[in-house]
Amino acid sequence: MTTISIHLLGDTREFQAEELPPVTSAHTGRQLRRVALEFRVPSKRQEELDAELKSAVEKDSPLRGTDVNWSVSNTRYSYTVGAQPEVATYSLELQEAEDLRASAVEIGDLALVPSAYREWIDDEGDYLVLTFVTETAGEANQQLEGLIVARGETYYDVIRRGVSDTPVRMRFGRTLWQETEAGSMRHNLSLVADEGRETSKGGPFALLNEPQLSRTTEAAVANAQALAVLVEELQAQGVLSSEAADKVRAAALPHKITEQEARQFTRTYDLDMYGD
Repeated sequence: MTTISIHLLGDTREFQAEELPPVTSAHTGRQLRRVALEFRVPSKRQEELDAELKSAVEKDSPLRGTDVNWSVSNTRYSYTVGAQPEVATYSLELQEAEDLRASAVEIGDLALVPSAYREWIDDEGDYLVLTFVTETAGEANQQLEGLIVARGETYYDVIRRGVSDTPVRMRFGRTLWQETEAGSMRHNLSLVADEGRETSKGGPFALLNEPQLSRTTEAAVANAQALAVLVEELQAQGVLSSEAADKVRAAALPHKITEQEARQFTRTYDLDMYGD
């Protein structure tokens, strides 16, 4: 048996716990402690306790310890019949919780500093996914845009400084962006480590709203280009000639858009609407 301290029900409490076999973290490769413990709580405080345990199960708010924070991996409870006041006996299994906040995300030789960060292991595919918000300007923004526009199904070596220094092969997922008043770019980026899996093709929802969505996007890009050509010709000549009309019609024909053109459809005016 070992003694652990946990902040629970508004106070730091000591518990006698049984050490369980550790598990290997899928995020960092570290060996994470596991313990089992049992304690009693008055039934009038059970609702409050259940709320704390639920947050710790979902890993949103681990139970704070003196040297280790804990997530709840399993919980059971029972009532003592006839006890006055009524009490509930809880049996918990706890796992050491990791602080998975990267100080920098390095994609190749490009280092991005997150203002918000989250990573998790996909429940279905069992692969690493991370999302983060970052702001770039100048050369760094050009370099990031180059990676995104040229990505295709390209996988990059990604290091999450502060989480793990071991590179992980990852590709871009969702890549939203917003221009700031200062002229820099805020990005909400997703990276996925699913190399060699069928999910890299898009998953079960890959064809949702398709092909309508792709056809609409292609038409919208073509219309925008046609308007640009029209304005340019009107400014240059003052009136539409036959040649100018032909250019407008040619520019309006739908075509397979490039990654650079597609980037305009991931722009948002409020990046915070999409969470972290």
